[in-house]
Amino acid sequence: MPVNMLQTLFLTSSNTSAVTLLTLDDVKNWIRNKGSIGFDYIIKIIIAIIAFFIVKAILKRLINLIQTRMDKRGLDKMVTHFVLNLVKYVILIFTFVTIITKLHLVEAASIAALVASAGVGVSLAMQGALSNFAGGVLLLMMRPFKIGDYIVVPSSNVEGMVEAIEMYYTTIRTIANEVIKIPNSQLTNNAVTNRSGNNKRALVVKIDVAYDNDIDKAKQIFSDVISNEEMVDQNTKSIFIDEFGDSGISLGAFMMVPVSSYLAVKRSINEKLLNEYRKEGIVIPFNQLDVHIIKED
Repeated sequence: MPVNMLQTLFLTSSNTSAVTLLTLDDVKNWIRNKGSIGFDYIIKIIIAIIAFFIVKAILKRLINLIQTRMDKRGLDKMVTHFVLNLVKYVILIFTFVTIITKLHLVEAASIAALVASAGVGVSLAMQGALSNFAGGVLLLMMRPFKIGDYIVVPSSNVEGMVEAIEMYYTTIRTIANEVIKIPNSQLTNNAVTNRSGNNKRALVVKIDVAYDNDIDKAKQIFSDVISNEEMVDQNTKSIFIDEFGDSGISLGAFMMVPVSSYLAVKRSINEKLLNEYRKEGIVIPFNQLDVHIIKED
């Protein structure tokens, strides 16, 4: 194709004759101007990414330094973990905003306008998150429990050992070795029972025996089984008649045991008690209904 035919682009129209719309020089000028702007924008994005990861690497060393200093001062792990997370996220957000404004990726006025216009919507959307954050601050200040405590949260039907208290959630490991994260707001707005106040927990074991059994003998066997449990505080042991049921008498035993051994002691007592009652002929009743049929002549 001749060179002079490449110098001009034409557009044909049904209403007009061929008209020159765009020359090759115009195309070159457009690519030169717009291309340089796009190239500059790509360079700025690359610089922003590099700067962000540099700051992140420096922040990691700073966090390790702060953690070392706080550990040397003997501060609680809960406080240390919370403060480190707070410092980390505040610095990262500040760094991100600073980079995009300094490189003119986004104008500062645009960010301010965006924050102002979206403030109400963000506050409503973040209501739960802000509530959890405030709950984390309250837990940090009031300290109703600490890492390692055994707590019971009736509202969430959860109990277990506290493993971590973070900005928004508290991590609990249950006796079934399940890891559960509870929003901090639920812990500050509802009742929480701390079983680790004195490292001991009350244990009540109940069992039914038939009415025609020797109750004193049944109570003595119950007492002997508990006496053989090493983890039970024997000074707190008490055997009693709890109630009179439809099919038998309910015997109960109260004792104090270590929080960490609560389930193990309960299971051990139940198993040993069943074996001893069977061995001694103590009958454990079950619900039954006697029907008497009267024949009329």
